[in-house]
Amino acid sequence: MRVRYRVRGIFLLLLLAASGGAESVELTLDQAIEIAVDRSSRSEIIEGDLEVAEQNYFAERINFYLPEISVNGSLPAYNVAESFRFFGGGDEKNLIKTTDLDFNTNIKLNQSLITGGNLTVTGNIWNREAEYPLSGADVTEKSSQGVFDFELEQPLLKPSEQKYELKNKKDDLELARLTHVEDLAALKNEVTEAYFGVLQTEVKKQVTRAKLEAATLTLGIDSAKFDDGIISEEARLESTSAKLDAELEQIDIDNENLTKSRELAIVLDLDPSEAFAVVIPDPGGHLGDETRRAVVNRWEASVGVQKGLYEYSKAQRQADYAASGHGLTGNLKATYSLGRGDVEVDGLEQTNNTDSWGVSLNFSYPIWDGGSSGAAVKAARLTAKKSQLEYERARRSARAEMVDLVNRLDISFRKLNILTQQIEVTKNKRKIALFRLEDGQISRRDFLETEVAYLEAQDKYLDELKNYLIDKIELQSRYSG
Repeated sequence: MRVRYRVRGIFLLLLLAASGGAESVELTLDQAIEIAVDRSSRSEIIEGDLEVAEQNYFAERINFYLPEISVNGSLPAYNVAESFRFFGGGDEKNLIKTTDLDFNTNIKLNQSLITGGNLTVTGNIWNREAEYPLSGADVTEKSSQGVFDFELEQPLLKPSEQKYELKNKKDDLELARLTHVEDLAALKNEVTEAYFGVLQTEVKKQVTRAKLEAATLTLGIDSAKFDDGIISEEARLESTSAKLDAELEQIDIDNENLTKSRELAIVLDLDPSEAFAVVIPDPGGHLGDETRRAVVNRWEASVGVQKGLYEYSKAQRQADYAASGHGLTGNLKATYSLGRGDVEVDGLEQTNNTDSWGVSLNFSYPIWDGGSSGAAVKAARLTAKKSQLEYERARRSARAEMVDLVNRLDISFRKLNILTQQIEVTKNKRKIALFRLEDGQISRRDFLETEVAYLEAQDKYLDELKNYLIDKIELQSRYSG
């Protein structure tokens, strides 16, 4: 069902700058919202906040599931060193000169484990050629070797830090998505408020012009009566005061209209030198019975409840993690090294294969830290309790708020129907008054009274239409999907 707005006689022109008779471009409310959501700087900021959360979660997830791999290498290094020392089993110190040519490279793989541990694998390849004196002769030694080092570190009696950070980033992403819905709704509301601000001040400008014209006519009549001695000077001064009040009201409304025009230009990032024509929007279709029931019954999936749930979940996790580090903790470390290579000394080749391993287990327990750790855990618990209370409060109020919002839409829709009929009535009255004016049956001042009533009926309609459309946007923002 759609409200049919029969009064389209007033096509409201919005000039965002004093551009004289510049040709204007029609700008509907839907177009204004589209510009704000798709192309304004505000929308870029809103989308940027969501993208930051997405990239942070993506980076954390990649680090959790995939290893970090790095490669290091060196160019051949040539070293010559002389020293006065014992060498080669001799019983006297001699001046010894050694020459080394080294080259090495390594590949390092670092992988987080779902248990909270960390596995590091390092592969080293190196070549070395050295010359040194031995038993009165220079010896040349060539060696090459590849070594794989495996190192496992596993925290004990403590939750996985990697899983903790990944879950936090996941909650941050979900919160950012829900906030994104709210921010877009807030932007749409701001555009709607600014758009209707221009529409209503344009109508009020016409109202004040009609009132000023009526006050001017009244003053003219009262001045003539005063000259003829029919009324007192006090009565004429009252008419003069009424005209001055109408002029002041006209100035205020003109200024308010310019302010609303600038607000609309700012929120849409439009060029203030361009001229745009704004038109009264259609209220669109109303909620059906099935849709209203579905909206109310899905209150647990509303944005407010979901945000409260994610915030509570994150705060509880942070409290548990903080508490886990305050007490007995341990660390298991295991290493294994596998080396394979060859050594050649003056043409004699030998193998150089090595295997080594080690295991260590360490525990720690804090004895005294002045109570700082306990205070930190207590603060985290209190934060989690606060988040829980806010979540429960959101759950208790969500359904009632949804029912209230649906009821407001129903009431506003019915009022729009009544106001539409009022506009039609005042329009017909104005038409009759115009006919009587042209026929000389009534004065211009009497006609202006019907003109003002017609315009004020439109202003009431616009005010209710604004509330109806804003409530529609609010309803859409209550659900993320």
